[in-house]
Amino acid sequence: MEIGCGARVRDFDGRRYWYFWHYERANGRSLRKEDYIGRVDSHEAREELLRKMAAYHQNAERDLARRRARIERRIGLALRTST
Repeated sequence: MEIGCGARVRDFDGRRYWYFWHYERANGRSLRKEDYIGRVDSHEAREELLRKMAAYHQNAERDLARRRARIERRIGLALRTST
């Protein structure tokens, strides 16, 4: 499992554009995806980029907490059944 996201600037015809990159799971594999956000000089695009990054981290934290809880439950079961 790969967790991560960030911003990338791409240049096309002398113009600069924001792209939001992040990892997604597909068919049991981690894939790096890029989503177009908007022009670098756009205040709205920058805000959208920051919102996407915050949402990604929030979802990742929730997923990791759920996985950790599942592992801790299994540890608890293993301790109870081994005595």
